[in-house]
Amino acid sequence: MRIRQVLADMRDCSAAIEDELALRDAALAGAKAGGATIIGEHAQRYVPHGITLVVFLAESHIMLTTWPEYKMVLVDVLLCNPDMDEDATIDEIARRLCPDGLVERSYVTRQIEPLQP
Repeated sequence: MRIRQVLADMRDCSAAIEDELALRDAALAGAKAGGATIIGEHAQRYVPHGITLVVFLAESHIMLTTWPEYKMVLVDVLLCNPDMDEDATIDEIARRLCPDGLVERSYVTRQIEPLQP
């Protein structure tokens, strides 16, 4: 099975990246847009600023880490179902958090095969 992980650097994002609920809503909407099943979530706020939010999926994860002082969000999306759309997930998160900013994507393709006895 072939899967693809997407890492996105979002720059010049809106002030919403400082709002934990806005991050959560963006990540959950991204999961829905990609066709994923949400099974949990956790957020960690840092002092003096910044948040990491992880949405746990039946198919793996979505993680957002913010640097509000740089108007930046790093996004990690791994959907372990080749029929799902990681780019739709990134697009929805960017639409909500970084609508007028720059989004740069990196792709990591992984081949998952059963272990040979």
